[in-house]
Amino acid sequence: MKKRMMLLLWAMVFLLLMSCAKSNSKAEIPGNPIEKEKPWNDRKKTEEDFKSSENKESQESENGKAEERTMEAWEQAYLEYITSLEYAGSYTYSLIYVDEDEIPELVKDTGVEAGGCEILTWHEGVLDILQTYRLNFTYIEKKNLLCNSDGLMGYYYDSVYTIEDGQWSFFGGGEYHDPESGPQLDENDDFIYEYYWLKEPVEEEEYQERFHAIYPENEAGRPKLYYIKDEMCSLLKTGEVTSVDHRYELIVEDLTWTQARKACVERGGYLATLTSQEEFERVQAQILAEEKTAVTFFVGAANQEPNWGFRWLEPGVLEGYYILDLYNALFSGFWLEGEPSYTGLTEEGEEVRETCVSLIYRSSEERCYLNDVPDDILEAAPSFAGRVGYICEYNE
Repeated sequence: MKKRMMLLLWAMVFLLLMSCAKSNSKAEIPGNPIEKEKPWNDRKKTEEDFKSSENKESQESENGKAEERTMEAWEQAYLEYITSLEYAGSYTYSLIYVDEDEIPELVKDTGVEAGGCEILTWHEGVLDILQTYRLNFTYIEKKNLLCNSDGLMGYYYDSVYTIEDGQWSFFGGGEYHDPESGPQLDENDDFIYEYYWLKEPVEEEEYQERFHAIYPENEAGRPKLYYIKDEMCSLLKTGEVTSVDHRYELIVEDLTWTQARKACVERGGYLATLTSQEEFERVQAQILAEEKTAVTFFVGAANQEPNWGFRWLEPGVLEGYYILDLYNALFSGFWLEGEPSYTGLTEEGEEVRETCVSLIYRSSEERCYLNDVPDDILEAAPSFAGRVGYICEYNE
């Protein structure tokens, strides 16, 4: 009996030990949901979250850069409008601020009086276009006033517009013209006109009073900067002109224009084509910085057969950019007064054709100008020896 009791007691002890061993074995299995494992699980989760957070921040940073490159809706609308035009490359463009918001209006100048200008405004997804009669207009920046004043052959007008609910709206205006009987002069030999304000006949003094009451001309101005199509498209896409990352090399060497053009190609660039105000000013600043204001620099524009007219010979542009046709962007303000003249005189007094373009610095005005010159400056003016150069442009 005693022996049985001892065996039973040992059996109970054995079972108890086995039970404890089994329980301890479970505690060593990773991932078992017991208190011992919580710190390990939490640490693992923290490391994964950190990596995830790091990746997320990196992605957000990349997205942020992408957003900086993403066009605004109004930029996209203007770009689509420009690229849809059949003769987009024949017009010049400007951005102006007519009303109070931060979205500019887009100006399309056809360069032809009969074509006039189109002025686009964009508000909340809606694009509205104002067509001017002829080319002349002024505006008062951020005052929501624009005036189309023009006329010809005895008929003139002043039409004032404003932007209302995102669309152009006629604000007021009038017209004046020759009497029905034909042109007449007063005692001072000034033309006599009949005046109408909002279609009602008025005297000239009243006409002027009403006009200036709604449109203070002394505050008005015109667009300051115009761009060719490619430059405006670049501004809308990137906020910068096409040449923003370009590099320029100013080389003083007595070459002809033809030789200079070839030399730039051999250097891996091309004879500089200055197709925006920003690029023009950047090159001017470099001329000043390098103290080369006494040099006449050849640039990449010429009047060559079979096409007539001065053109910027931009690489990749089949016929180049016609300087005179694209007057607002590529002619006005860039050239010396009276130039291009197409011909000039040698130092011996003989007439010579001027088919190429150079950039010169006028110290009296502290700025550069374009001037047409012969292909071989030294043949026409030997005194320029040592003061002839060329500008190479590199798309870097």
